[in-house]
Amino acid sequence: MSSVTIGKLQFGIKNQERLVDQSTQEEHSLLDQLQQLDDNIAAHQGKIDVLKGKIQAQEQIIAAKDQELANIAKKNEALRQHLVKRLKAFYVMGKTGFLNVTFSGKTLPDLVLTQEAFHSLVSYDQALFKAYRESVEAIERIRQADQLEKSVLENFLADAARESEALKQAADEKNSLLKQVQTQKGLYTQALKEMRKAEDKLTAALSSASGAQSTQERGFALAKGKLPPPVWGEVTSRFHDPAGDDDPALTNGLSIKTQERADVYAVYGGTVLFAGSMRGYGKLVIIEHDRQYHTVTARLGEIAVREGDVVKQGQVIGGTGETAALFGRGLYFEIRSGAQAEDPLRWLQSGSLVLP
Repeated sequence: MSSVTIGKLQFGIKNQERLVDQSTQEEHSLLDQLQQLDDNIAAHQGKIDVLKGKIQAQEQIIAAKDQELANIAKKNEALRQHLVKRLKAFYVMGKTGFLNVTFSGKTLPDLVLTQEAFHSLVSYDQALFKAYRESVEAIERIRQADQLEKSVLENFLADAARESEALKQAADEKNSLLKQVQTQKGLYTQALKEMRKAEDKLTAALSSASGAQSTQERGFALAKGKLPPPVWGEVTSRFHDPAGDDDPALTNGLSIKTQERADVYAVYGGTVLFAGSMRGYGKLVIIEHDRQYHTVTARLGEIAVREGDVVKQGQVIGGTGETAALFGRGLYFEIRSGAQAEDPLRWLQSGSLVLP
């Protein structure tokens, strides 16, 4: 059972290393996305600052126009009062014109000239008042145009602020996800450390007994190129071929398409190290051969052996399931020398499987 435990630990360490690598890749990807979001937020903040500056400038222009309108209004009021006085005076002169002619010491031509001059002053004042009124209207139009431009800028600012807020929210979500991934990575790393410590302790405990066993015949190594396949069928994904399988994590072995509920066999005699479910592999069986080699048979529909069982070559260890057949992934099979994966096709009998 000690060899069962250490073999199980070795396989678990390899799987845990894969999980740590996946977490690291996710972490790097999220960090890249966060950097891009930060750049976009900074760019939007720059736009917001520019828009705020333009709005402030528009407000200053509008304030200046308001002050100009106020000044013109004061001048217009003074002119209006002045014009009213002249009109009254002109009205009085018109009413008393006969008396002015009769009792004035001036000659008639002088009186006529005086009246014409007074009339010219009144006309001038009226023209000046008209000019002021037109000036007010022009300034009011400019002020309204500036106000409209300010309103448009404020709309742009509101849109930019909403986009910036959406980016910040996305960044917050990515940060939250990053923390989860980093926490998960920490847990995987800690578990990996503990498993390696356990492996070291167990290896040290078995070191005294390993001398005699190391001289025994390595039958599995001698069977290279002669092993029967775990199941008969068509290879859909070869060794280190990520494009051939829908799960890029499982590229250290073969995917074999076969019928549903087909029997799956041990390719060589050995001891069952693991029989159960494992993340990424589904239901699988790990068999140790000669304390050096391991065969990994995964995506099983059912398992027919237990941990610690001693199996013979050709013994049924499980069966294929409906799920693997349904999605076309098939049975997954690895051969490892220690922790190093090897190409199963170099170990199996030539022509025993249909190759693509």
